Amino acid sequence: MIILNGKKFAQNDNEFTDSLFNKGGTCVGYYRKYKKSISLLDHNKEKVGIINSDYVLAKATKQDDGRYWYSFANPSIVGEYDSYIEQQNNVQNTFDGVMV
Repeated sequence: MIILNGKKFAQNDNEFTDSLFNKGGTCVGYYRKYKKSISLLDHNKEKVGIINSDYVLAKATKQDDGRYWYSFANPSIVGEYDSYIEQQNNVQNTFDGVMV
């Protein structure tokens, strides 16, 4: 499980289901680890964001042709951080922790 801006993301369905019954809060979505990035998915497993190997948190918007457009915006599911340095520290620690 990863936590971005206080929002939890599960790696699989079991982790998501367990979060429903445990203290500490329910997951808002899922994440998938790839070779050089982490995709953030909503509860319906639709891509809403990405963290790349340069520690950039980007919003993913699905286009009409099925491809994704990435922009320098926080995914709405993650929300706005209080400060930029807080965001960078959280994103870097999350990325490094998952990619180990």
